[in-house]
Amino acid sequence: MAYCVQCGVKLEEGSKRCPLCNTEVHLPDGVQEQPSEPLFAQPLPPAGMGGITKTRKGVIELILSLAVVSELTVALSMILSGNLAYSFIPLFSIAMATLSLILAFSNKPTFSRQASIQFLLVALYLLGIDAADLTLSWSLAASPGLALLWMYVIFPTPARMRKAPRRNASLMVGATLAYLALLNLVFSGSFTWFVPVALPSLLVLVLLCSLFLFWFSKRHNKTVPLADIVLGTLVVLFFSATAFDLFLSKYQRGLYILRWSDSLLLSGLIIFLFLVSVSVSRRVRRYFTSHNRHV
Repeated sequence: MAYCVQCGVKLEEGSKRCPLCNTEVHLPDGVQEQPSEPLFAQPLPPAGMGGITKTRKGVIELILSLAVVSELTVALSMILSGNLAYSFIPLFSIAMATLSLILAFSNKPTFSRQASIQFLLVALYLLGIDAADLTLSWSLAASPGLALLWMYVIFPTPARMRKAPRRNASLMVGATLAYLALLNLVFSGSFTWFVPVALPSLLVLVLLCSLFLFWFSKRHNKTVPLADIVLGTLVVLFFSATAFDLFLSKYQRGLYILRWSDSLLLSGLIIFLFLVSVSVSRRVRRYFTSHNRHV
């Protein structure tokens, strides 16, 4: 930092004259002004961004220590009791619990990321438990069931649904169909009830949901009352259950009959007629109100 030789005022870098006395600034012979270098060559990242904090490292080290002690204790207990052949499940459970805790402390604490990791670990755990006898059976249905649950609980975030609602809804329906088809293949070896029962029932449900969404979207007032949403949901569920009963009776008895869904069908029709009458009355009232305004 330079100072004025006349009045002693501190001069800014690159100054040619003193801002107070206007004295010209001269550098001695052989001296060249060098640009100032920062203390650190690269800017430091913001505090708390990236990496694992010292506290988290300590927690992870503690988890690893407890896991090693637990694994050794269980292994020695199984060896001394002569049950080493049954040690896979407890040892595998401890290892998966340790991995779950480590990943929970080493990743950013966001709900979607943490939940996705834990869903995946639980699915792997179920597959590992089922494979203890070197065969896979029930886990082939349970693990994809967790994936389907992830599609309905974690995947449809508000931002994602607002960005591409149709595509995301199609993915959820496709995941449901794939899961039902997998169940049929795992337990029956072929598509026995999937094609005649599950597929048309789900298509009826999707069609009814699409019709009600289209109906609500075409309203003059875009804000749909909560009562209409609840009643519309009941109509969709009642009619879908009736369709399922019809397809199931055709699959089991060879003819379309209503067995347990006749009351649901009647209730759905009553609620549907009520919704239609309310919608028509609103349109008539709106027509006469707007007509009187322009008279």
